[in-house]
Amino acid sequence: MQARVQHPVYGEIIYNENVWTGKKELSINGNFLPPVSKKTFVFNGQNADIEGSYLGGAKLLINNEIIEIAPKPKWYEIFLSVLPFVFLLVWGNNASLCAIFPVVGGAIGGALGGLGVVFSLLYMKKANSLINKVLVGIGAFVATVLAAFVVALLIMGTL
Repeated sequence: MQARVQHPVYGEIIYNENVWTGKKELSINGNFLPPVSKKTFVFNGQNADIEGSYLGGAKLLINNEIIEIAPKPKWYEIFLSVLPFVFLLVWGNNASLCAIFPVVGGAIGGALGGLGVVFSLLYMKKANSLINKVLVGIGAFVATVLAAFVVALLIMGTL
C-alpha cells in the first residue's frame, strides 16, 4: 500500500509497504532511499527510521523530526474491521446458533475472520469519508460471513 505526504522541508514523501511481506520502500522528492535494514533508510548521510506499519499507522523519524506518513486507524475503523472475526468466533463455535445459520468456526473460521479484518482495514484506509468507511466495514462483514457460510455448507456436504 502506498501513502503520500507533502512536507514543507523535504517535499513529497512516498511510503510503500507490502502488507503481506512487510517490505518497505521510501522515497523523498522522487529519490528512492537505500535501505540499511527493514525499517531504516539512508537520507543525506543520516538514518531515516520508520516506526509502525501502514495498517497500524507509520511515522518517519528523520533529523530529530517525526513525520506522520500513514495515520493510525480510528476507533470505529478498528471496531468495524473486527466485527467479522468476533461474529465467527461467537456464532461459529456455538452449535445451537449454527443450527439456525451455519457458519464455520474454529481455525477455518478464525482464518476467514482474520482475512476479513485485514481486507476491511486495507480498504477503509483507502476510503475518504466516514460513510464510505462504514460501507466498506459492512461489506467486509457480509463477504466474510458469506464465505464462512459457503465453507460450512461445503463441509456439511449440502452445497
